[in-house]
Amino acid sequence: MAFKRSENDLVVTQVSVAGFADTVTAKELSDYLEENIGIVWRCRLKTSSTPHGSYANFEVNTADVQSMNYEKHNDLSEHRVPKVNAGNQLLVRDEPDFGMPMSDPFFCIQYKKGFTFKILFLVNAVMQKGTINQHQLSNRFFNLLRSQPEEVNGAALKHIYSYRRPLYDAYRRMKLLHEWLLNTPELFVRPREMDDTIEVRRLVIPPARAYCLPPEIEISNRVLWNYRKLSDRFIRVTFMDEGMQVLNKAVLKYYVAPIVRVATSNSTEQNTAMFRRVKTILSQGFYLCANQFRDRSAWVFAEGPNTSVRDIITRMGRFTNKNVAKCAARMGQCFSSTYPTVRVPQNEVDLELPDIKRNGYVFSDGIGKISSDLAREVAERLQLSVNPPSAYQIRYAGCKGVVGCWPAENDKIRLSLRRSMDKFISNHNILEICSWTRLLPGFLNRQIVTLLSTLGVQDEIFWEMQDTMVSKLNQMLVDNDVAFDVVTASFAEQGNTAAIMLSAGLKPQTEPHLRGMLTSIRAAQLGDLREKARIFVPSGRWLMGCLDELGVLEQGQCFIQVSNPSLEKCFSKHGSRFTDVGNSRVVVKGLVAMAKNPCLHPGDVRILEAIDVPGLHHLSDCLVFPQKGERPHADEASGSDLDGDLYFVTWDQNLIPPSKRSWPPMEYTPAEQKVLPREVRHPKNPFLDIYGIMIFQSPIDFFSRNMVNEYLGAICNAHVVHADLSEYGALDEKCLKLAELAALAVDFPKTGKDVIMPSQLKPKLYPDFMGKEEFQSYKSTKILGKLYRQVKDAYNEDVAASSQLSSLPGNIPYDRDLEIPGSTTFIAEAWNSKCIHDRQLIGLLGQYNVNREEEVVTGHIWSLPKNSSKKQGELKERLKHAYSAMRKEFRKVFEHMDSDFDKLADDEKNIMYEQKASAWYQVTYHPDWH
Repeated sequence: MAFKRSENDLVVTQVSVAGFADTVTAKELSDYLEENIGIVWRCRLKTSSTPHGSYANFEVNTADVQSMNYEKHNDLSEHRVPKVNAGNQLLVRDEPDFGMPMSDPFFCIQYKKGFTFKILFLVNAVMQKGTINQHQLSNRFFNLLRSQPEEVNGAALKHIYSYRRPLYDAYRRMKLLHEWLLNTPELFVRPREMDDTIEVRRLVIPPARAYCLPPEIEISNRVLWNYRKLSDRFIRVTFMDEGMQVLNKAVLKYYVAPIVRVATSNSTEQNTAMFRRVKTILSQGFYLCANQFRDRSAWVFAEGPNTSVRDIITRMGRFTNKNVAKCAARMGQCFSSTYPTVRVPQNEVDLELPDIKRNGYVFSDGIGKISSDLAREVAERLQLSVNPPSAYQIRYAGCKGVVGCWPAENDKIRLSLRRSMDKFISNHNILEICSWTRLLPGFLNRQIVTLLSTLGVQDEIFWEMQDTMVSKLNQMLVDNDVAFDVVTASFAEQGNTAAIMLSAGLKPQTEPHLRGMLTSIRAAQLGDLREKARIFVPSGRWLMGCLDELGVLEQGQCFIQVSNPSLEKCFSKHGSRFTDVGNSRVVVKGLVAMAKNPCLHPGDVRILEAIDVPGLHHLSDCLVFPQKGERPHADEASGSDLDGDLYFVTWDQNLIPPSKRSWPPMEYTPAEQKVLPREVRHPKNPFLDIYGIMIFQSPIDFFSRNMVNEYLGAICNAHVVHADLSEYGALDEKCLKLAELAALAVDFPKTGKDVIMPSQLKPKLYPDFMGKEEFQSYKSTKILGKLYRQVKDAYNEDVAASSQLSSLPGNIPYDRDLEIPGSTTFIAEAWNSKCIHDRQLIGLLGQYNVNREEEVVTGHIWSLPKNSSKKQGELKERLKHAYSAMRKEFRKVFEHMDSDFDKLADDEKNIMYEQKASAWYQVTYHPDWH
């Protein structure tokens, strides 16, 4: 047999093979191996008695072959498959005890005697997550659960849900958890729900199955307050795909293939099984909230013997609109996340404040007035007395919008609302707050950068701004002054804890918690730069729109007074006694550029002149528009109004277009509304129709249709692509058409007018900065591409470093100067509080799959799974509310003292607080407590 390789290429491998019958000879084995593997030089059986002459000999000279001296392995006989005696009894696992056949696609375990819905929901959650295998849910497991109270089982199951790896012995782990919780009863004390928060259960429905999610603390709403005792009967249902992304409309509808279309003359779109599944769920549920269209979610209520869906609708109000979209939107007001504050009787409310109308426009659309004394009461309820807001976004009865703080003209009237704010009839008289004016740092985004670049702002301006931001982010881990500037100026409320620690002299080099917070801020902001071009603008803010009720501003003018970040504000938000905040407000003068998202048309960027008006000095952190002119400036900017929209405003003259003038705005005429010949109701079930109030079938059709026809995200992405490809930027003909379509898509929840994106406007390839790896892409030469590549590598390196950031308990520095005499009195209480805190925190991190506590503390969460990228905004908001509720709870725990505490002098109270703080520090940092 010829061998064509040179001797230098010759490799000799010795292999030992065992396990053959005694009758097999070495020659036979050699032939077999040569036929199936390749050249065999020498082969022998280790235990063979074959004579030496029968060995295969290929006369190979191995004298010159280099020996590699491979390490000889031990005998493998110990690792072979053990011989099993067939007489041994096989181990058979208990079958899962589901209680009844698995006919329900959502809940594998629907009913078990002796268990409440709360516990069965959690059992489904841990099973569907994969933490507990269904075969472990045996009678033995459920009997173990029956032996303990609901509170203990609930705490144990929530703890299990936070695990990131599956359990292989659920019974044993549950038994250990029971012992642990019973020995430390403080651990299963349920977090106290505040007046403005409530636990909400969620059900995520992808095409193939469903996932139960444990209760989450969220900001409550009007309906859930009224039915707090029935809160476990409400579930938030979200429709997603199997990758936990927003459900793609392609899985809901399909079009007939061209060849079939010709044969059948059928060119209409067809419903898929998934579409029919969604409609079936909604038909038997309770769909309500319009602002949930974008995340494909709905509210579902389980009727009881004393409360029906009909009862809830009646209590919500009277909805008589004939437009399905508006009817759904009106009902959505009752499900807006709000803070309940002051009860305002109707005799203290003026519902007839005149609207300001001109040329077919409503200049006062969505804006009203609140008296100074009522505004103070609201600020006290929200714990904002130190820096009371100038305006609030509200819900009152059937009204929605913004109320600015103005001196009362009538002592009896405390709230003045306009007709443009009145949406439906309701007797609810609690003033609910959605948001309020406050310091919101200014950041650019891809849309604003695209428009400013189109209008003539030089690329170097954006490059230098990003370079400055990246430089500070890099220095903040080693320079305390830079770190303090970053967390107070560009991160507003989320940087309070880090700012206080920095001001106290703590350094990230020696304080792991502080370093973790700064690292999280840096990683998150670098990620936002890469993904969104979110560049910090020092001379900029996001401001809530308000109206000049005095009528002193002329067309093209505005009034802006902004508050600057200060350490005192950080202390005041944390309940410190250092609450003497000085006047840090500044009135902006000169040209400003303003825009509102989404902004796709060059005319969406408005150039206004900010002037000083002493009569408006009581308004801060809001953009005050004039009531004069041919058209409202708010309407000129993306067709917005004054019912709570936020506007990006900058007075950085480098960001003002060279022309110093606004591009002609686009006409944002609302699309013609689809009106039914009757009030919105269920056409086939008169039982569901009460006093013309209905929400079922028509809104369900509308919700389902919206899931199929929601094109706003695709339109905005296409606009970015065409603006990047065209030398005219956002002035390209395709971009202008897309801007028109986007305006219609934004109004879809109000009008019900479908928007279809033409195929010729759909991108065929994408720029590199959009990260569309599944599509054909190109290297962008425009400013967004340059900005993206500048931070791309820095972000990847930073995430790698951040993920490795850890501090072992033995390496945490301990400062004995913080040991206060008398602190030992509070040690036991401090340890119990820490155990409860750690359990809740670990559960929170595990539930949202977040790596580090510091991410939650700062609000800059960068470790969320990539498959949740499209949902990160909502996830971060829910996590923020959950952590905020937990933090308020432990703040109250810390401030709680015995009954004799109030009798002490202020100095003695301060000493006790210092002792308690020292005890909390010791159980956290002292090596003996790890």
